[in-house]
Amino acid sequence: MVNMRNETEQKILDVARQEFVQKGFNGARMQDIADMAGINKAMLHYYFRSKEKLYHEIVVEILNLMIPRFGQAMGKEGSFGERLEAMVDTYIRTLIEYPEIPFFIMYELSQKQESFIQELKQREAFFPHIRSFLMQMQIEMAEGKIRDIPPLQLFLHIMGMTVFPFMVKPIFCTIIGVPEADYTELMKERKQYIMQTLEAALYVDPMKT
Repeated sequence: MVNMRNETEQKILDVARQEFVQKGFNGARMQDIADMAGINKAMLHYYFRSKEKLYHEIVVEILNLMIPRFGQAMGKEGSFGERLEAMVDTYIRTLIEYPEIPFFIMYELSQKQESFIQELKQREAFFPHIRSFLMQMQIEMAEGKIRDIPPLQLFLHIMGMTVFPFMVKPIFCTIIGVPEADYTELMKERKQYIMQTLEAALYVDPMKT
């Protein structure tokens, strides 16, 4: 994740994010994080005073990565179809780069929902992009360009088709035996099939996109 942190700080955050995803906040140990980062525990506490502080920094970093990306995708100039494609593309590219994010957010929503919602509210500058996206959808529905579909249902479609495949990766890779590299390639192809499905649902004539 691009920021102004030094190399050691970023290494700590990267390994800590993996540790918290795998073990949750209560199961993660600062000593294990220090070991994986290649530093001693004293240096870890120098950069991040406590496990709570480290965890909070990870939440902030993830939201600072995701919210602007998704906001900019939804605020893209162009038709609703073009903005929808930008949104799907952003989800797929971001989760290929950071596949652990959905697990981390699910933990936050189940264990620390109130604090997570407060962090989201601090990024309300990007909320107008969501309203603009929904408004254009409603305009094009009124003009007969796309079918009349409840916006929340559309968001559920998008989330289900983009996020869920990353969450079931362990099933495909360990139980079905799909190599991780092959699964990553599968995800890179996902945008094409998602857009075909969405276009078929939204447009009487998919060529209108």
